[in-house]
Amino acid sequence: MQTHEIISIKESELVSLIKTMDTEALEKHARNIMKDMGSTDYAGIMGKIMKTMKEGQNLNLSPFERVQNLLKDNLPNEAYMSDIYARLATLVMIIISRKFNTLYEQKK
Repeated sequence: MQTHEIISIKESELVSLIKTMDTEALEKHARNIMKDMGSTDYAGIMGKIMKTMKEGQNLNLSPFERVQNLLKDNLPNEAYMSDIYARLATLVMIIISRKFNTLYEQKK
């Protein structure tokens, strides 16, 4: 699957597709979307997101909204599609969740 398909696929299909993708593929698509939006600092943006979530900043917003806002604030190019931040936030949250679960399982 190409990144442009992730961006343009129907939301209902995207959810099913994301569930079947491995973490490496999700990261590839997240990196590509971030790059298209003007940033090659995938690790830095992910670090900011994890730090913000850990510190509980902006608690008046849902975690999903916090991630979207962080992406908007850290990606230099404005989105060309209205739901691109939501799609990217979904990818990012799943990536973080899977990595956290992997670390948790390794510590058991």
